[in-house]
Amino acid sequence: MKILVIFFTLFKLLCYISAQKTCKKVNSCKCKLDDGKVIDLDPLAKSSGPAFLDVLDSGGVDQYSWNPCKPFSEGGCTNAAVCQTHSGLQYNCGTQDSAVFGYDDANSVYTITYSAESYVKSNDVRTTTLYLYCDQGPDMFQPIGEAVQGTYALIFKGKYACPRTASAGISAGSILIIIFFSLLVVYLIGGVLFQIFVKKNSGKNAIPNSNFWFGLPGLIKDGVFLIIRRGGKKGSYNSI
Repeated sequence: MKILVIFFTLFKLLCYISAQKTCKKVNSCKCKLDDGKVIDLDPLAKSSGPAFLDVLDSGGVDQYSWNPCKPFSEGGCTNAAVCQTHSGLQYNCGTQDSAVFGYDDANSVYTITYSAESYVKSNDVRTTTLYLYCDQGPDMFQPIGEAVQGTYALIFKGKYACPRTASAGISAGSILIIIFFSLLVVYLIGGVLFQIFVKKNSGKNAIPNSNFWFGLPGLIKDGVFLIIRRGGKKGSYNSI
């Protein structure tokens, strides 16, 4: 009986582990899921100042500023990802370098957790969790505020919180096509210049290998007709 209990417990543990959703950190505002999709907040980021400035928390007590990807400074906050304004003073509630991606099972959303050591008191670390809600509506940033002392919660809703297919970039085939046409252009321009200034040719004779290029359309046409005629005929065998 004990063996069955242990087996069942291990089975539940394995199921729990396999069900965990992870998003591997790429940088402070981007992570990659197991299926290859990404959550990327970079389009929200501002180069100077926060993307969301001094937004009042749900309790109407403090204001919070947040910027993904790029650190900002505001009053007493320097190199911040999250800044709290409390009683007219600013407190760094998380840096970009500290960003850690996670998943909140209770709300079924991905999260980013920031942290920063307070400059007011040594060994006083502030921790902020940003909850990322996938929503196709307008972007919305809503600070919840301080849950317990030194721990803060923020909500972001928007399309950039949604997992999406990562940009594939330029494929190998596209690169080969680009190289081919680049070489073709160099060949034609260089060949024409050589024919005009070195061989003193003009007109159609200025085109390098002009006989080949002018005959190419006819060769293509003959090839197409040959394929059509071959395709329309059925093979025949002599009777024995």
